[in-house]
Amino acid sequence: MVVIYKPEEKETFLAVDDEHPPFPLSHLFDDFFSPRPLFSLSRRPWNPPTDVYETQDFIVIKMELAGMNEDDIEITLENNILTIQGHRAEEHPGDKKNYHLMELHYGNFQRVFSLPGKFTRNDINATYKDGFLKITIPKTSAPPREVKTEVEGE
Repeated sequence: MVVIYKPEEKETFLAVDDEHPPFPLSHLFDDFFSPRPLFSLSRRPWNPPTDVYETQDFIVIKMELAGMNEDDIEITLENNILTIQGHRAEEHPGDKKNYHLMELHYGNFQRVFSLPGKFTRNDINATYKDGFLKITIPKTSAPPREVKTEVEGE
C-alpha cells in the first residue's frame, strides 16, 4: 500500500497495487456508518454466492459467477472433494471515476465441497449459462450404510 499526494489535484490517494486505481482518501469516511462497504481494498479470495440443494436424483451446486467465461472456471474432483476455483478479472475504471460504492468482487476464488458417496469425474455435469455455474451430481443408488457401535459401561 502506498499513499500518494497529487498536488495538481490537491488530493491524497491510497494505492493498493498496480492493478487497482488509487482511491482518494477524502472519500474514505464519506459513508463510514453505512452497512455496506464503501470500497474494497482487499485482494483476498472471495466466495461467490452459492446454493447447494438436492432433488430426488441429484445433488446440485449453483454458483453465481457473473462476468466470467467458461475458461475462467476450473472444477476438480479428488477423493470426493469437489473444488471450484477461478478468477474474475477486474474492469479497470478510468482515472477520472470516483467510486462511492464498490460491492463487486474481483480476483481469485475457491470453494471446496465434500461429496457424500463415491464419484468419478464422468458422474459430474457442469453447465455455465447467464452468469450461473450449475453442477449436477447423481445421488448414489445404494442407501447409506448404517453402522452401530455398542457402548460398554464400567
